[in-house]
Amino acid sequence: MVLDIIIVNHNSRHHLKTCLEAIKNSRNSKNYEVVIFDNASTDTSMPYAQCAFPSFRYIKNTTNIGFAPAINRVLKKTAGEYILLINPDVVILPRTIDLMLQFMRQSPKCGVLGGEILNARGVFQPTCRRFPQYYNVIFGRRSLARRLIPHNLGSRRYLYLDLDYTKPQMVNFVEGSLMMIRRKAAEDIGLFDEDFFLYLEDADFCYRLDQQGWETWWLPKAYGIHFRGENFRSDNIHPMFYHSRGFYKFFLKHYRPGAIAKLFLHLFLILRLSYIVSTESVRKNVR
Repeated sequence: MVLDIIIVNHNSRHHLKTCLEAIKNSRNSKNYEVVIFDNASTDTSMPYAQCAFPSFRYIKNTTNIGFAPAINRVLKKTAGEYILLINPDVVILPRTIDLMLQFMRQSPKCGVLGGEILNARGVFQPTCRRFPQYYNVIFGRRSLARRLIPHNLGSRRYLYLDLDYTKPQMVNFVEGSLMMIRRKAAEDIGLFDEDFFLYLEDADFCYRLDQQGWETWWLPKAYGIHFRGENFRSDNIHPMFYHSRGFYKFFLKHYRPGAIAKLFLHLFLILRLSYIVSTESVRKNVR
């Protein structure tokens, strides 16, 4: 098997249908296997998908174990040379898989490859990031710094906003919504860290790859349309909590802060979470 396409699903019927249809339409080889891992969905997404796409493989879990553990469960049951992670709310365009496979085959040091993400209106969305540091998380996509000064230097650096996105670029890490992985690289570092329930597992994965000499690249024209956050419209608090907790775990794991630094880190992430929740709640009410 050349490629395993993995989708972790949780109550995503609204988008899962178009996600799977796009994958089916792009398949031009019998060497692709599509695996949908369901994290204890309570909607009808799995019965629907199994009926509409019977050739795909399905694994249903009775509890929501999170994203990283779900990916690892599938990786241990598959053997493809490459793995493509796709969020259920991402729709890939027909040539995306071929372009990504071609780049991986031509770049033996590339352990992870990200595609070009567009939003629902077809507008380019930067999904490359520098590795989180204590000072740069204040310049994130939804940060106060970027809201007050959208083009500030800190955000432009952290979010790679000044990259030449017309050609492939080597970066620190790419978001896991559309990510191709070389299996050998994943096995070299021991797969995904299951301490990350949701969010920042991609940063940790690419960070460990970098420590082992593997590279992370971003590829233009390997398009995916991401209906970002659609599954969280009714609950925008838990995802933000997991995102902040992911930062905390990343810092503890890789930078090992002392007691005082931990205290300030706690306070900062609580303030960050409070700010994002409050602003997102206002936006939700306005919508």
